[in-house]
Amino acid sequence: MSLTVVVSTYEWPQALAVVLRALREQQGEPFEVVVADDGSGEQTARVVERWKAELDIVHVWQPNEGFQKARLLNRAVLTATGDHLVFLDGDCIPRTGFTRAMRQAALPGWFAASKRLHLVQGLTRRVIDGGCPVWRWSALEWVVREPLQLVRSPQRQVNRPGVLLPLRDRARPWKPTHSDYRPPYNGYGYAFGVSRRDFERVNGFDMRLRGWDGEDLDVAERLLAAGLRCGWPGPASSVLHLWHAPRKQPSRRLVREPGAVESPLGLRELAEELGADPQVSANRVTGSSSSSDPV
Repeated sequence: MSLTVVVSTYEWPQALAVVLRALREQQGEPFEVVVADDGSGEQTARVVERWKAELDIVHVWQPNEGFQKARLLNRAVLTATGDHLVFLDGDCIPRTGFTRAMRQAALPGWFAASKRLHLVQGLTRRVIDGGCPVWRWSALEWVVREPLQLVRSPQRQVNRPGVLLPLRDRARPWKPTHSDYRPPYNGYGYAFGVSRRDFERVNGFDMRLRGWDGEDLDVAERLLAAGLRCGWPGPASSVLHLWHAPRKQPSRRLVREPGAVESPLGLRELAEELGADPQVSANRVTGSSSSSDPV
């Protein structure tokens, strides 16, 4: 099974550099990375360029015309080549076992959602400015190095040790008798995986959604309506959310028919639009791995 990790980003090249570094250090089989860029400037492009010798990486860019993440992610999927898709927010660092855990969860009839640990401001600064490799830390190292980190959060969301420790191994896709997994606060978007076939079946993200948040919960609800189940791939799939000041904007909730599966304005419609448009912005750069650390 080929895997594509889609990393969404906007004007935070320092965070993107850390995320790409953590992706370079993933355990297991190779995978493709698509950086989905919602109108960032040259600094972000230079970060992607610096990683061309380390990762099989694609930079998909769209103009900044307001927050249009649903459209951007659909555009990234049209560029991706993987049979299985993993969507990762650009402010969330994957632990070293992340892609392997997401591969294990890629079973027929399932999609997967992860958990996240909210890093405090000081630790975020050490990660970005000092290169602190928190994605390599085991659960025991977290307990020893940052015990308070596991119980407090800078964003009024409680961190729990179960984010990194399998205290309650529930809703794993290879244990189908367990109940479906619902991530805290219905936050699917920071890290979730789905087969390309199932993503196309629901016609991708609904591009009528503009503004902050909403597109991840919407596509998850339609995947569930299509008969899929949601599972948690385990603590190795948990991501580390970098602290940043609140920057939410209002988003518009969509009114759907009960049980609606397909988006009326989604992946197929974007493919038709871009098929007639010669200005498709996708710059593919592929390279082999090396031992350097571009950050």
